[in-house]
Amino acid sequence: MSHFGDDPFGAFAGSFLLIPNFLKPFYMPKEKDLENGTAKAAPYGLRKAEALLLNNGFDESDVAVVHPKNLSRFIGPTTRAIGISSMDPLGIAYVSLTYSNMFALGSEPRNRVEFRKLLRKTPIAKVHDRGQAKVIVGGAGAWQVAGTEARKTFGIDCVITGEVGPEVIDIFHQAINGETLPPKAVGGILRAAEDIPLIRGGSMHGAVEITRGCGRGCQFCSPTQRRRFSLPIEHILREVQVNVDAGNEMTILATEDLFLYGLKNSRFIPNRNAIVNLIENLVNVPGLKYIQPAHIALAPVVTDPKCTEEIAELLVSRGRYTLGGKSYVTAEAGIETGSVRLFKERMAGKALPFKPEEWPEIVKQAIGILNDNRWFPLTTWLVGIPGEDEEDVNATLELLDDLKGMKLFITPLLWVPLRPSILSEGSRPEIEALNDLQWEVFTRSWQYNLDVWRPPLKINSWKAFASSFLVPIFGSLIYFLYARYNPTAPMIKRLLFHSFNKAFFESA
Repeated sequence: MSHFGDDPFGAFAGSFLLIPNFLKPFYMPKEKDLENGTAKAAPYGLRKAEALLLNNGFDESDVAVVHPKNLSRFIGPTTRAIGISSMDPLGIAYVSLTYSNMFALGSEPRNRVEFRKLLRKTPIAKVHDRGQAKVIVGGAGAWQVAGTEARKTFGIDCVITGEVGPEVIDIFHQAINGETLPPKAVGGILRAAEDIPLIRGGSMHGAVEITRGCGRGCQFCSPTQRRRFSLPIEHILREVQVNVDAGNEMTILATEDLFLYGLKNSRFIPNRNAIVNLIENLVNVPGLKYIQPAHIALAPVVTDPKCTEEIAELLVSRGRYTLGGKSYVTAEAGIETGSVRLFKERMAGKALPFKPEEWPEIVKQAIGILNDNRWFPLTTWLVGIPGEDEEDVNATLELLDDLKGMKLFITPLLWVPLRPSILSEGSRPEIEALNDLQWEVFTRSWQYNLDVWRPPLKINSWKAFASSFLVPIFGSLIYFLYARYNPTAPMIKRLLFHSFNKAFFESA
C-alpha cells in the first residue's frame, strides 16, 4: 500500500528488493490517511470488495479499509472479519520470482517477507489465533496461498479466488456470524458491467478498470479465462472522479489491452471511435494530470496505426514520464518470444488479425509506429516457456538485435505457471538450470536498456554523473560482496563492464 513516489512501474522493484527498514519510507512511502485514520488510497481490489459489502447490507461503520500500520486503531473486541488483498503474497509471480533469484540481497522476495509480517506480526495474528476474527485472503495472487500448508502457516481461514462477486458477501456474513468458513471459495464470475460495483474511495495510483478479460487465448495467461467486456464510459468517469476527489492526480487504466475497449469483432480490430472518445473524455476531467494505460497489445497498433496516432497525441499531453525534457507515453506490452514455432504453439491469438507466422514483423512494425508517436513501451519477454529449445532462444535473440535503435524497455522474465491458466500445472525453470543462450537473453536485454535509458554523461549534472559512474560502482560492490557467488555472476560482470565502458568513452 505505497504509491512508490507516484511511479507505478517503479513499484515492481519493491516486490523483490530486501530494502533496509530505515530506507523504506524513502523508497516506498506510505500514502497519507484520511482524518479518521482510514486509507486515502488502497489497492483497487480492496476498494471493489469494500463497495460490494456496502452495497449489500453492511453499514459504513461496519467496514474500514486501512493501512497495515493503522491496524491497532481498527482491530478491536468487535472485529470479526479481516479481508486482505494480495497480488503476489509468496513472491512467485514473474517479476518477483525472476529478480529475487537474481539480485535480491536475501533468501526471500520482499513480497513474502511483508506478507508474513502482516499476518503474523501485527494485531491480525492476535485476534485470529484466539478465534475472535476470521482472516480472508483474496486478490490476483490468492492462488499462491490456497494450499493447506500455506493457510496453516499464515493463519488464513478462507482463500477467495476469482472475481469480487456475490459469494464474497456470503463469506463475510458467515465470518461475522462465527461460522466455519470454507478453506477455499470462488468469488464468482461477473459477466456484465452492471454487476461490478463502483468504488467508494481512492485507489492506488488512481487505478480504474476499463475492460475485463481478453480472449486471445495465450496458454500462460489468466485473464484470457474471463469473459471479455468493456465498462461503460459513465462508470469509468465516475470512478476517475472518485479518485480525483481523493486527491489522485493520476489514473491507471486497468486493462489487458487498451485496444480492447469497445471491441465488437472477433478479429481484434480496434474500435477507434470508442477508444478515442474514452481518452478524450479522460483528458477533459478537471484535476486529472496524468493518464497511464496499464497494458497494450502490439498487433492492434499495426492493424490501425491511425488509432495509435490519435490517442498518443492525447496521452502524451498527460504523460507521467519524460525523456530529454519531453513527455512520452508508455504501457506494458508482452512480446514474450521471437520464435514463430513457440508463438504458434502457445500464444497464436496475440497476432490476430494477422497470422502467427508474422509475429516478428508485427513486433518490429508496432514498436516503430509507437516510437513515431512518442510511445516507448515497457516490454516483457519470457524465458523457459514449456517446449522452448535452442532454436527458439536464437530466434528471440535475433528479434532483440532487430530492434536495436528503437526506444523500448526490455524486461526478460522466467516463465511462471500462473493460475488459472492452460499451462498452470507446468514446472517453472530454475535459475541454475538456464543454459548459456537463455542467459544471453537476460544479458543482452539489460545491455539494451543501459544503452537506451542511461542518461548521457554531463559533467555539470550530478544525476547524470551518478547514473554513469556511481551506479556501476555500487553495482560492483554488490557483485563482489554477494553476486559473484550467484548464478547471475557472468551476466552481472558483463553488464558492469558494459556500463563502465560506455561511461569511460563518453567522458573521454
